[in-house]
Amino acid sequence: MLASDPRYPGWVQGWGVIKGSPPNWHFAGIYETRAEALAAAQQAGPGYDVQWGSYDERNNEFVSGNSP
Repeated sequence: MLASDPRYPGWVQGWGVIKGSPPNWHFAGIYETRAEALAAAQQAGPGYDVQWGSYDERNNEFVSGNSP
């Protein structure tokens, strides 16, 4: 289960799988463990990266750079 982000009500924290940079990025998913995210990135294809961050499902918004 993904942890709630205390800084952003309604958001969760986890390992995001992304390609590119905002605003022209593709978000492939968020995962509880880095291992799960690495497997998903490999499955998603070339260019996908794993970054820790916060995710708001309502707006499909991912903010990276927060420490795990």
